[in-house]
Amino acid sequence: MTKKMIDNIEPSSGPQKPHFVLVPLFAQGHMIPMTDLACLLAARGALVTIVTSPVNSARIKSYVDRANADGLLIRLAELHFPCAEVGLPEGSENVDLVTTSEKMEKFFLAMSMLTEPLVAYLRQQWPKPTCLVCDSCNPWTRDVARELGLRRFIFHGPSCFFLLCSHNVHEYASSGDVPGDIFKPFFVPGLPQKIEVVRVQALRFFDHPGWEKFLEQKTEAEATADGLIINTFRELEAPFLDLYQSALGKTIWHIGPVSLANKEPEDAILRGDKTIAEEAERISNWLDAKDTASVIYVSFGTIVTNSPSHTLEIGTGLEASNRPFIWVIKQWDISPEVEKWLPELEERTMSRGLILKAWAPQVMILSHPSVGAFLTHCGWNSTLEAVSFGVPMITWPHLTDQFLNENLVVKVLRTGVSLKPQMKTPLVWGESEGLITREDVELAMEAVMDEGEEAQAIRQRAKQLALEAKRAMEPGGSSYESLTLMIQHALDSAVSAPDPDPDSKDATVPNV
Repeated sequence: MTKKMIDNIEPSSGPQKPHFVLVPLFAQGHMIPMTDLACLLAARGALVTIVTSPVNSARIKSYVDRANADGLLIRLAELHFPCAEVGLPEGSENVDLVTTSEKMEKFFLAMSMLTEPLVAYLRQQWPKPTCLVCDSCNPWTRDVARELGLRRFIFHGPSCFFLLCSHNVHEYASSGDVPGDIFKPFFVPGLPQKIEVVRVQALRFFDHPGWEKFLEQKTEAEATADGLIINTFRELEAPFLDLYQSALGKTIWHIGPVSLANKEPEDAILRGDKTIAEEAERISNWLDAKDTASVIYVSFGTIVTNSPSHTLEIGTGLEASNRPFIWVIKQWDISPEVEKWLPELEERTMSRGLILKAWAPQVMILSHPSVGAFLTHCGWNSTLEAVSFGVPMITWPHLTDQFLNENLVVKVLRTGVSLKPQMKTPLVWGESEGLITREDVELAMEAVMDEGEEAQAIRQRAKQLALEAKRAMEPGGSSYESLTLMIQHALDSAVSAPDPDPDSKDATVPNV
């Protein structure tokens, strides 16, 4: 995102300046990689508009302001989010601010109601949009693209491994190769190697009762898209990219890891939430004082919750490991029981433990040489960030794509270990109990951080993948070239949109 980065990337050529409009799902794990993609596109000479809302705009504004100060052209299209119109509390503009399944349905309804405001906004823009890049969870953007005569690319946040596996499980569901019992183990069909799962761990997103109509809309929107963009790199998922592209019959561009768009420490700090900048120096100084690859980093993302008993087991396991650690605990994981116990743990581990009770600068932490392992829920952003910096993982998936991501890390890439290998049942929003123990936590940490032969092999494989990730994003690398092809395809196939009001050419971007 910095001047240094721009100098290393060739700008787009030709008289037409591409204008990409990015429409993320308003969820932190979706907005962050989309914002990274905006910086990658802008660094190639494109104008980028990110569709957002007041609450979400406030979260990424500092990051975008810094990008613009460095010479990139990124706009924020701040649309009114219709909370009151659908019966949501005001300010419920992000998935992490929605607390119940009933409210979640209203949230997605509110997202779809952005169709008309977005069409009206884009009609006024100059240069007119070249194409839309839409989160796969925003099927309503199909209507926006049709109304404006624009190409539409789908941006997928999950791994290609997950997309392929869940696709194959669905396609083979009636063939007898996939059992009807959702808890009976089977091998995912159509893969080059044996990956055993239970069906409940390999469902497509939104493949749940009550979401049938939305899943149908999502599937149709993907089938009619002009191509797919996936945050991954070829060296990581080559066979799965090829198989998924063949299965869908659509062009796939692999353009990641997009987190590597953050070349400077300030970028990593501002990414996600400007409030973490206040803590960044303290965290960095703490890490600087630790030995290389000695620190265990523990974080479970923005959505996953843990029961009080599991939180206690994690903390006790960290204490028993006698290793330095950074532990990110979300406020809603701090029950009265945990709130009473946590200060005691902090007191006992104050010389080697750092407990953070807010959003952490994860890229900054994972990129620090003192970090030697990452206990993670296996969300794809977190997984790919760990891969990018060569950090071995201890995997504890909770829901959706996280189980298949664990299989990719542990069985395919072999850059981590499972916290609980025999676990077959997804957690339900922190309600499950007794699934892990402090002994599980301690043993898993030793399995990736001791001096044994297997632990050393895991660390070496992780370091090699990090080198390949960085090469993929450099000029001539697989993801760099794939992004070039995606930009060129957008330019070559752009459909003329209605001419905007000429008076809007020099206007600043208005709030809608």
